[in-house]
Amino acid sequence: MRKGLLAGLLAVGLVLVAAAALLFRVPVKSTAPASPAAGAGAAKPAAVTPPVQTSAVAAAPVKHSARTTAPAKAAPVWTVDKAASRLTFRAVMNGQPFDGVFRSWDAQVAFDPHNLATSRATLTVDTTSALTGQPIKDAALPNSEWLSSTAFPQATMVTRTITQTGPGRYQASADIRIRGMAWRTTAPFTVSISHDEGRMQSTLTLDRRTFGIGEGPFRSPAPVDPLVQVSLRLIATKAK
Repeated sequence: MRKGLLAGLLAVGLVLVAAAALLFRVPVKSTAPASPAAGAGAAKPAAVTPPVQTSAVAAAPVKHSARTTAPAKAAPVWTVDKAASRLTFRAVMNGQPFDGVFRSWDAQVAFDPHNLATSRATLTVDTTSALTGQPIKDAALPNSEWLSSTAFPQATMVTRTITQTGPGRYQASADIRIRGMAWRTTAPFTVSISHDEGRMQSTLTLDRRTFGIGEGPFRSPAPVDPLVQVSLRLIATKAK
């Protein structure tokens, strides 16, 4: 009878041992991938993110990059009607304002109010073409003290970015280069488009001293005011 009791206790003990083995085996298997011995290689530290999570995180930038690098449709090109467009300036000498015009210039424009990311403009001005209609001023403007047209026959403005500030109102971050000196500024402008015809107007105030215009005795504010207003009016048609 004692033998039967011992046999029964032994059987129960074996069952408990087997059950305990099954219970403790599960955590061992679940934590095995996180242990250093189960990593992809000895070069990886134990603290790195598990391979499955790393793969999932790495996949996200790839998809995002594919979307953001897709080429955007370019803004349409506009052909400027130079005969109807004007590039003018206004300055003040001895307290009296006087007006001038640049007779020779060129503009390349690509613009879409719904696609400002690819909109852009480049303005190239022939500095020898400045004209005020006053002989003394017209003779002085090309000189080295002023526009120095022989050394710097062109002035340029190139837009970097264009943003909208209101209905029909925009501003461009632009680089202006005059007399070989560059200056970055913000140029406001308005645009109205009717069918395939567009009109743009902009007025920008420049400090002539930024570009070394008016050197020597004209460097000081008197007798020529340092601030000069430059105005551009463009009329253009959308290229077919």
